Amino acid sequence: MWSYWVNILDAVWQSAVIFFMAYLSYQNESFNDVSSFGFSIIFSMIVTSLIHVVLQTSRIDWSLISSTAFSFLVFLGFTLVFDDVCVVCIPGESPYQVSYQALRQGRFWFTNLLTIVTAMLPRFTVKCIYNMMRNPLN
Repeated sequence: MWSYWVNILDAVWQSAVIFFMAYLSYQNESFNDVSSFGFSIIFSMIVTSLIHVVLQTSRIDWSLISSTAFSFLVFLGFTLVFDDVCVVCIPGESPYQVSYQALRQGRFWFTNLLTIVTAMLPRFTVKCIYNMMRNPLN
């Protein structure tokens, strides 16, 4: 039961950090930047989830790294193709070139780097403390 509530609190923390940091970064911008706001949230969610998976494993090997990299590349590939091909796929809004524009913005990279580090910091800290107490190096 303890593990369940710790994971729930961690999920709430990560969700709040990802949303509010992106929101604060893009709150006073035009429509294109509102679309970049959405892409920034998705990008942070995917990268945070993949880092979370790596942190939760007890052994990191080539299969974990390759599957994590493959997952990220599939996400990025699909996003870039969809944004380039879909001009009016969604009625009322067009995601055309949103990811291309976002990936060129320094604010996008700074926001995502800061967001991912902040979202993962509690999990990483607890994991480090747990590993030090459970397996101290003698």
